[in-house]
Order: sequence, then structure tokens, then C-alpha cells
Amino acid sequence: MTRALQVGGRLLPAGLALALAAGLGLTGCSPSTKEAVQQTGEAVGQATKEGAGAMGEAAKTAATTAGQAALAPAVGPVLDLLKKGEAEVKAGNLAAAVTTMGGFQSMWEKAGPVIQPLAGDKWPAIDTAAKAAISTFGGGAKPDATAAGSAITGLMGPLSALMGK
Repeated sequence: MTRALQVGGRLLPAGLALALAAGLGLTGCSPSTKEAVQQTGEAVGQATKEGAGAMGEAAKTAATTAGQAALAPAVGPVLDLLKKGEAEVKAGNLAAAVTTMGGFQSMWEKAGPVIQPLAGDKWPAIDTAAKAAISTFGGGAKPDATAAGSAITGLMGPLSALMGK
């Protein structure tokens, strides 16, 4: 990123100087010289835009990576619990899945507040899916395999997407 800043930092002043010199010198130039100066100015302008775009993409990538790193300690254990519950449902051991998912609500009460500010516009879908999982497995509920699987995968999807998986 430092290299991109150095290159971008040189392009802008060079482009401005070139444009200024072109504007001052165009009055007595031939049409072909004017065209060459204009094309050079356009090329410098394009290079400046591309440099700025690359720096913007690098910043966006860095922010996404930092956000995912901040989310990992909260989302990781939740995904692990969901994966365990899903494996138990798929293996036909619904009682074990209900027991495993019985700890979901207390885990979510700790993880949810950490995830919410970092989830942005994905939060409503995550929150809805978490509430569905809590209602499916909470309070001594006895869901069937379809409801249990849907509640688990319904939350795994948005949480995995949030983590970029």
C-alpha cells in the first residue's frame, strides 16, 4: 500500500504540472502539438484515476479483512456450535442436536452484541435467523428434523457470508 501511495502521490503533481504547461503553451502551437498535449493530459488523468481506484480497493480490502478479524472470535464459536448441531441432525441424532443447540441462546446473548455493529446491513437477516434458532431450540422445544435443520442452516448461511466463507 505504501508503494501505491508513493506512485499516486507522484502522478497527481505531475499531471497538474503537465496540464498547466499545456494550457500556457497551447496558444502558439500547431494542431498536432495541441492534440499530443491533450492526449498526454488524458493519459495522465486516466493513470491518476486508476491509481486512486487501486488505493480505494486496497483500503476496502484492508477494512474487510480487519472487520472479519474482529468478528472471528465472536462468530467462530457460534458457527462451530451450528456445524455440530447440523452434523447431529444429518446423522439422525435429533436429541443430541437439541442438546447441543440448547446452549445457543446463552452463546448468542454474548456474541450478538459483538456481531451487530460489525455486520452492517447484514444484521437484520442474521438477527432474524438467530431468533428463529432460539425459538426452534429454546424452552424445551422438540423440533422435528426439518425444522431443526432449517433453523441451523438459516443462521449458518448469513454468518458464513459475513465471514466471507
